[in-house]
Amino acid sequence: MAAQLYKTHTGQLFHAGSIVIINVGLPARGKTHGSRSLIRYMNWLGVKSESFHMGQYRRRLYGADISPDYFDLGNDTMAQARIKAEDTCIHDIIEYLTAGGGQLAIYDASNLRAARRREIYDRFEAHKIRPLFIEYICENDAIIEENIRKVKISSPDYVTMDADAAVSDFKARIASMLPYYESIDDNSQSYIKLYNVGEHFVVNNIRGYLQSRVVFYMMNLHISDRTIYLARSGESSNEGSYKADAPLSDAGHLYAHHLHDAIRCRIKERHAQCLTKTGVDMSARTLKVWTSTHVKSYQTAEYFAQNDDVSVRRRMLLKGLNPGICENLSLAEVKEKFPSEYHSYLRDPYHHRYSLAESYHDVSVRLEPVILELEREHDDILIIAPESALRCIYAYFAPHGLPESLIPTLAFPRSIFVELTPTAYGCSERRIGIAPPSEH
Repeated sequence: MAAQLYKTHTGQLFHAGSIVIINVGLPARGKTHGSRSLIRYMNWLGVKSESFHMGQYRRRLYGADISPDYFDLGNDTMAQARIKAEDTCIHDIIEYLTAGGGQLAIYDASNLRAARRREIYDRFEAHKIRPLFIEYICENDAIIEENIRKVKISSPDYVTMDADAAVSDFKARIASMLPYYESIDDNSQSYIKLYNVGEHFVVNNIRGYLQSRVVFYMMNLHISDRTIYLARSGESSNEGSYKADAPLSDAGHLYAHHLHDAIRCRIKERHAQCLTKTGVDMSARTLKVWTSTHVKSYQTAEYFAQNDDVSVRRRMLLKGLNPGICENLSLAEVKEKFPSEYHSYLRDPYHHRYSLAESYHDVSVRLEPVILELEREHDDILIIAPESALRCIYAYFAPHGLPESLIPTLAFPRSIFVELTPTAYGCSERRIGIAPPSEH
């Protein structure tokens, strides 16, 4: 779980009660990708949240190699099998929200039939759980085709199948479900309709803070494939000082040169891999570079601006943690000069704030607008910033969750950069060496 911006003792925020988001839509419309992203954001806000994916329940009960008849909603022979999987998932959601400490859950399934949706709606309402429907509608065949090739053929259902055969099978699955698809038209219910992955929205009967926050986030979301690169600023000529804001040293310039070459090499490699695996040509993709306003950060990025005509944007919000009275002090020196501050830091390194300084929690709060912009950005992004800012951004996207107490300990040496790729099934991470390394 990413670091929470806000907390209460009960884990229930804003006195908003519990809500369940019920996804609606045909496969390959972005439901799972949207769900994973929303859960990541809500947990980061401090709303204990979890997504319950119907495909996982189906595979757990019946295995991955199930008859295509399962997906034909007109096949009565398989009706009991479908209902059993759905009811098991719904039961777990209710347990999570009523007894498991959760405040928001997502029922990630197709939910195509209006009558069945009403049954599910009433079942949640009976437990005082407020439902919100999110319907994913896509009328652009190119988006659907790309989503199938990039995402669905990598799902657990197709790990052993040839890519072209997987695409054909998945399209047949969609075709079998299409005749039974009934769009939401009950205006007494709370719902959001997303058209063409965020091209435009319909919002109806939204109630309360949490539902409003969900709407706000969904309006910043897309499912386009993109990559986020995190790289530390180069070494400055006065590395220990926050206030001096010194320019790059000779070693810093050498690092910046090698970082540029390593990033460019990796981008070419990724494009070639994508073309081979999915047939999708990514060579026209744009790279944007964001840096902090520290001199050493934007000087590190100048190699991209000079050699590739890349847009470099300086952002005040990406500045490093202000160390206050502990500037230029090692942890051992802090212990000697400020023993009480030192022990407070050890008790809670994420929230502790030295005198005249920022905490890591403060930095995370400051970075929220950057996080939201990253979520709505369609291009690849390279962030060059001090290590403290990178720690907080990484914690938001961390592939396997990250206890907040570990965030201040994360290392971003200048011998590597980090590649993060948000996908429908999580966020993949890769640490890539910069050769020749300028620091170990």
